[in-house]
Amino acid sequence: MTTARQATDLPAFPPAQRQTMRPAQGMTPVGPGGAFPWIVELRRRGIDARFRLLEATVLPEPPDRVVDAFRLSAGQPAVLRHLLLTFDGQPAALIKVYFPHDLAAGTPITGCRLIRGGIPSLLARLGHTTARCVDTVTAEIPTEEHSAFLRLPVTQPVLRTFRIAYSEDRPVLVTDAAEAAHLFQLQYEFATTSPI
Repeated sequence: MTTARQATDLPAFPPAQRQTMRPAQGMTPVGPGGAFPWIVELRRRGIDARFRLLEATVLPEPPDRVVDAFRLSAGQPAVLRHLLLTFDGQPAALIKVYFPHDLAAGTPITGCRLIRGGIPSLLARLGHTTARCVDTVTAEIPTEEHSAFLRLPVTQPVLRTFRIAYSEDRPVLVTDAAEAAHLFQLQYEFATTSPI
């Protein structure tokens, strides 16, 4: 049971000390052997940011939202990579990354290792460079899974980012991330001449 005291035990991070997520930066491919740009930036700031792969598996029945995003037919599987992001050993984000099975099969995406340079770089090497992304960001009460992995009281919100990434001709990746809201701020940059 969560007490009022537990809800205030989290460290207070004023906006200037929260880690700024720039979504476009996270989708930028790097060259062979390169490190994931956002992790490099955090380490430059003195934060030991790390990803831990919790699971890589084929889902015979992906979540409905993923089925819709990939336009899958009944019975078509998807591949899930489930990761935990930590800052200086503290859980910061729980991330589920989904791929169409036909795209991921036989590639390192299905392996149980972290991918050097990140997923966007691997997709580019496989011929599926991301051309655009659509993010839906909400503030939500954490699920039991989020609370357990991120060590959050149920009163502490998470930022929930649901991203669909597209190549020139198809959706190639879906990310469902829950970020501990007290550790992050989001920064979007966009051209004002883009059509609505």
